[in-house]
Amino acid sequence: MASTIQNAPATQQPGPTMPNDMNPQIQALLQRYKQMKDQGVSDKDPEFLKVHQTLSTFRMHRQKAAFAQQQQQQMMQQQQQQQQNANSTAANGSNLVRPPSNSSSVSGAKKHATSSLGPSAIPATAASSAASKVVAGSQKPSGSAGYFSPDQLAMLKHQIYAFKCLSKNLGIPAQTQQHLFASQKKLPVPIEQALATPQQPGEDAHSTVNGVDSTAVQKVDGPKIHEYTGFQDPREGLLKQISYGTHKLRQKRPIIPSIFPTGVNIEELRQRHADIIHNRMNARLNELKSLPANIAHLDARDDEMVPDDSLRRKALIEMKMLALYDKQKALRERVGRQMVQYDNLAMTANRSMYRRMKKKSLREARITEKLEKQQRDARETREKKKHTDYLQTVLNHAREVNLAGKKQRQKMVKLGRMMVTQHQNIEKEEKKRIERTAKQRLAALKSNDEEAYLKLLDQAKDTRITHLLRQTDGFLSQLAASVKEQQRKAAERYGDDFEEDESEDDDEEEQDTRKIDYYAVAHRIKEEVNKQPSILVGGTLKEYQLKGLQWMISLYNNNLNGILEDEMGLGKTIQTISLLTYLIEVKKQNGPFLVIVPLSTLTNWTLEFEKWAPAIGKIVYKGPPNTRKQQQNHLRYGNFQVLLTTYEYIIKDRPILSKIKWVHMIIDEGHRMKNSQSKLSATLTQYYTTRYRLILTGTPLQNNLPELWALLNFVLPTIFKSVKSFDEWFNTPFANTGGQDKMELTEEEQILVIRRLHKVLRPFLLRRLKKDVEKDLPDKTEKVIKCKFSALQARLYKQMVTHNKLVVSDGKGGKTGARGLSNMIMQLRKLCNHPFVFREVEDQMNPTGYINDSLWRSAGKFELLDRILPKYQATGHRVLMFFQMTAIMDIIGEFLDYRGIKFMRLDGTTKSDDR
Repeated sequence: MASTIQNAPATQQPGPTMPNDMNPQIQALLQRYKQMKDQGVSDKDPEFLKVHQTLSTFRMHRQKAAFAQQQQQQMMQQQQQQQQNANSTAANGSNLVRPPSNSSSVSGAKKHATSSLGPSAIPATAASSAASKVVAGSQKPSGSAGYFSPDQLAMLKHQIYAFKCLSKNLGIPAQTQQHLFASQKKLPVPIEQALATPQQPGEDAHSTVNGVDSTAVQKVDGPKIHEYTGFQDPREGLLKQISYGTHKLRQKRPIIPSIFPTGVNIEELRQRHADIIHNRMNARLNELKSLPANIAHLDARDDEMVPDDSLRRKALIEMKMLALYDKQKALRERVGRQMVQYDNLAMTANRSMYRRMKKKSLREARITEKLEKQQRDARETREKKKHTDYLQTVLNHAREVNLAGKKQRQKMVKLGRMMVTQHQNIEKEEKKRIERTAKQRLAALKSNDEEAYLKLLDQAKDTRITHLLRQTDGFLSQLAASVKEQQRKAAERYGDDFEEDESEDDDEEEQDTRKIDYYAVAHRIKEEVNKQPSILVGGTLKEYQLKGLQWMISLYNNNLNGILEDEMGLGKTIQTISLLTYLIEVKKQNGPFLVIVPLSTLTNWTLEFEKWAPAIGKIVYKGPPNTRKQQQNHLRYGNFQVLLTTYEYIIKDRPILSKIKWVHMIIDEGHRMKNSQSKLSATLTQYYTTRYRLILTGTPLQNNLPELWALLNFVLPTIFKSVKSFDEWFNTPFANTGGQDKMELTEEEQILVIRRLHKVLRPFLLRRLKKDVEKDLPDKTEKVIKCKFSALQARLYKQMVTHNKLVVSDGKGGKTGARGLSNMIMQLRKLCNHPFVFREVEDQMNPTGYINDSLWRSAGKFELLDRILPKYQATGHRVLMFFQMTAIMDIIGEFLDYRGIKFMRLDGTTKSDDR
């Protein structure tokens, strides 16, 4: 650490070698340091830096200890010398009254008083020097006086007492110090005087830390701040009551100062700021002048403790800079006064000082005459222009009068035309009103506002639409009764409780036929599903999927079956698995459940069951006869909950599978059931027994009522019994009007039929589109990579576009053209995929027929695949590729074989078993 002290006496610094009595660890570090230095280790090596730092710290501590020991020895020598002087003084007695003229006392006093810095040594030396100085200074000038005065005797007693305390290594009491140092209040020697007398290296080595004794610092009392003890309101100077007569006199109108403070005087603030800076500069200058001249800086971290006098130099420079302030200020003022004479702005400010009279000449008289003539000409020109403007105003007024008459005549003609147009508009408005009423009915029908539609229909008095409403209302009432009958029979058959609502009067039913809530009748028992089952662990269902689960649970509670027709990609498989897990966990219904899926999706269903519901016991019923025979043994014992199989095994192994009483039958891709006469539909209807049925399909229903009826009849055979009656309800109200021609339905009538049909299907069919639930779906990421043509593709493409044919060399000097290029767009697409689709090009480019690098180098897409597919293979990815041409599939198969990449091909020629 570094500290600021006075110049210390020069001492013998320890050499680079360490003493022999050092710690063994330090000796080991020293040997390691020498070894690393001999080996040439870099200075930036961490171990070298650590060893060097440890040794430097140890050496610094040793130097400090030696320096402290040397100072302690000097102090002990001085104390012993002072004690001997005191003993000799006490033994001699009357010799003390003599002036200190002998060499011993003079040398003892000079030893500590040659410095010009005042009392800055330790208390022992200060006491000895003070004793000699006070005794010598307090004597009378006459050398014949042989007695002490009372003050001198008291001072001598205190000095002797101080010597005794110091000899016993005790502190001097404060009262004694006050008597001893009362006359030693000396100011520190200024730097100007100290510069003339150089400092001795051995003097005053025991000063304070900053080189200034505390007794030398003069305490300057700051200006006392005035504190306000009260405030007098200016309103107290006013009288409480002032008469009018008193107010007339000026003497009775006192000026009351404002309550608010006065404004800020910027000039005064600037002057105050300048005064503050000037005072601070003077204070700093006085402070620097009062500093002692032996300020030094000692850095204990260096190997050699050499005093640094940079602080003294900086203080001296700063003092000389501050002393030049008055001269610099006078110089700036003088230069500023002289610059006024050379400043154009200052000279032109008072123009009267530089003005002189000018003599008139003949030339100026001519110029004056010329200017007068110009003024006369300008005046005449203005008068002419004024007259011309007046005439123009008269002409404009005449023109405006004629124009106003013309506008009046046109206005009369226009009024007649408007009368004719008004009558035509009245007729058009009537037609628009009729059309608007029809549009309002159509809008109310589209928005499913049945009350508003019926009100508008009563105003229109349309008999055809009224007849259609009566027909569909009758069908809905019959359908509601059939739904109740289905629920009642199912409850009786399986032993469930069925609570039938109290029937209302016949009159009320006839009046409220149109207001029957058909959906509420079907879904009478409601159950809220707010969270997914706990055994469904593959992820979290989205909001629309929870609603789908709630709808299927409502069908289960109300003994109904249904069709889930969500668009492809919305998770019908996951919703079905969630239904099974809910029935197992909440409803305690452990199955068995039959899930019939196409063979192509059987693997996906298996993976989804393993991911989302691994706790459910399932059997994947597929494979050769031996495998299926082993699985049939598990079926007999009933050690399963879900059976996954395909359409083919439902028909093949009907004798085995139809013996099981299934709780729930779920059919994926149920649009295969649209044909009620198909073998699959007949087999399931006649031989399989199940309590609940659910159809999954992503294909929208076609405009074919028999196909729709086939699905509804399979799901709810007791409600939708006959396809003939179903077709009559919705297709024959406007089949004919008694004649041979069929009547076409209007848009309103078509929408009415569709709405009523949707109302019939709504309890049993649920369909959501992606656009309806897109807020719950993740964003679709699609990247289109544009590939450049190869050189061969670019040449052939240009040739085909230019000449509408493809010509290649036959290898014998002739040319062969590719035939069958009728559809040019299709040929260009084939060329963009790969030029080897054309046999002639492949024979020319690869006459040997062996697969080589030309297979992927001749097509831009294949070149990109050659870079991408090996990376996917190395990272363990699988790639699904779609093609529109089987010829391209053949080429890509050869390419994958050439690169050693395994692949599976699926096209129209693949058998169902292979799929």
